[in-house]
Amino acid sequence: MRQLILNRKSIIPGMLLAFTLAFISQFIHNNIVIGSQKPISGVIIAILLGMLINNTIGVGKIFRPGINFAMKKVLQAAIFLLGLGLSFMAVITTGSSALIIILICVSFAITITYLFGKKLGLPDKLATLIGIGTAICGSTAIVAASPAIDAKDEEITFSVATITIFGVVAIFVYPLIGKMLLLTDMQFGTWAGVAVHETAQVIAAGFAFSDPAGQIATVVKLTRTVLLAPIVLILGVIYANKQKNAAGDTGKKISYIKIFPWFVVGFLAMAGLRTVGDSMWLNNEMWVNFLDNTKVFSKFLIVTAMAGVGLLTNFDDMKKVGIKPFIVGLVASLIMAVFSITLIFTLNI
Repeated sequence: MRQLILNRKSIIPGMLLAFTLAFISQFIHNNIVIGSQKPISGVIIAILLGMLINNTIGVGKIFRPGINFAMKKVLQAAIFLLGLGLSFMAVITTGSSALIIILICVSFAITITYLFGKKLGLPDKLATLIGIGTAICGSTAIVAASPAIDAKDEEITFSVATITIFGVVAIFVYPLIGKMLLLTDMQFGTWAGVAVHETAQVIAAGFAFSDPAGQIATVVKLTRTVLLAPIVLILGVIYANKQKNAAGDTGKKISYIKIFPWFVVGFLAMAGLRTVGDSMWLNNEMWVNFLDNTKVFSKFLIVTAMAGVGLLTNFDDMKKVGIKPFIVGLVASLIMAVFSITLIFTLNI
């Protein structure tokens, strides 16, 4: 009990910092109006403020537990609540329409990244980790897959840093490209959900474009994230087969229960609640107000999580990535971006 209380207290400083940046970011967003538009997204402001703080005065160790909590648990809570913004059928329809693009892009990205990494002389495992991080869900996929292939600590570090660099760049670049290409909310949400790496980065890019695009990007990203468990299983089997000659070595065991993204289930449950609620209380003022307030609160939680992303983005760490992993990460990111948007236009998403 005492340890639990201490753990809860340890997240308070970082959470207060993230909440403060979120409040400031939303205030700036709401008060900068050009014409009838608010051109600067709160999520972008939060990330920039966090990056500015971390790369100038720095973030002390006392803040890090709370910042990590904001990036993970607060973001998951926001994803739960985002489920209330869409009916269950809308979620299923959106996810299924993007599934073919996801499957093609994930398979293509992992294969090409691995082969290109090997061509540049990267170790097998490093090339594999960069590929799965790009194709599935960034550092989460890397950390989940690393035991299955018995990756070294430095390989994990390099791959996470590489993926982080291009994921952060995508948050700012994708919305600009989306506006230039005159993408619809559906097109951009699908594109961001398929091509951007981390869940947090996908949500940031999506909501920076528009709120509907952010919701669509979340659905598509969660559909893509579910592929993590089978991909890790396949990698584990492949690696185990490679180790057949080592007596008794079948690779490390993986807990698929632990790596399964359970927040996807929460999102679907909330979408189901929205469907039932609309069928029973569609014109009920209390239900409508509840949905409106939930939407505002979930958006604030997203901005809070994005403040955490910025607060943990360190330019010095990024500089330590070698040129070869950087090149492989760049090529992998470009493959996902170009290949996915091409499929979106081809399939008339």
